[in-house]
Amino acid sequence: MNEQERPFVISILGVGLMGGSLAMALRGFGANRRALHIIGYDPVSAADALALRAIDEAAATPEQAVQNADVVFYCSSPNSILRNMRDTFSYMKSGCVASDICGVKTELLEFIENEMPRSLHYVGIHPMAGRENSGFINASAELYMNAGFLLIPSRRAPETAVRLMRDICVHIGARRVLVNTAEEHDRIIGYTSDLMHIAATALCEEYPPNMTMAHTAGAFRDCTRVAHIDAELWTELLLLNGERVRPHLRRFIQSLESFERALASEDAAALRDLLSTAAANKEAMQRL
Repeated sequence: MNEQERPFVISILGVGLMGGSLAMALRGFGANRRALHIIGYDPVSAADALALRAIDEAAATPEQAVQNADVVFYCSSPNSILRNMRDTFSYMKSGCVASDICGVKTELLEFIENEMPRSLHYVGIHPMAGRENSGFINASAELYMNAGFLLIPSRRAPETAVRLMRDICVHIGARRVLVNTAEEHDRIIGYTSDLMHIAATALCEEYPPNMTMAHTAGAFRDCTRVAHIDAELWTELLLLNGERVRPHLRRFIQSLESFERALASEDAAALRDLLSTAAANKEAMQRL
């Protein structure tokens, strides 16, 4: 069988919300007009994904999943991704492109630069998409539609691997694709994602007596949406990125203290300045 006749194989290790949605969205992706074959590995949800035809084949082990793959996506928690990478790198064929959807990249990329065989290529991605509820049952082919995607290639990744990953991101719905270094990614995500999850969960750490959903409107829903959180996953993410998150968290605490002082002193001018600055900054962010 020549190369054009062989299917283009994408393996997904972790077929939950993100990996399952990725499998669904990949349908129709063509690599040099080759047929697409998707292999999934997940002890919990691979059978459901196979039954619903999100994947074409369910592998019994991570090692089995990657053996014939052209691209491998690791779609689980950071610790699980590292464990699966250690177990599978030696089973992957030369030229395979390894990727992941982990929300923290610096430590992961350090491991990859040191441990990944030179015959393999790494281009990590971070789709700026998700839902409050996890699991394959909540997966959707539309999850990544119009999302921003960040690409984090290793230093030795060839341009062909970066271009392939960009093509995949565009196919599954990317509105904008941007290449970042791991450090830049983690520093900015520490604000746009990690701090937002901390703020949402802090708001829900306690709530007023006798409160009901009749007391809430859009502001409450928007500010607390991600507080319905996977505690195990986010414990890993926040600890991994803690060094980059803490400066953002300190500034956020200082801002809250400024609001508290303005309210305690009934300082309308200070309060107005805080609100006006935030409104102007939000308008500027929308133009980025």
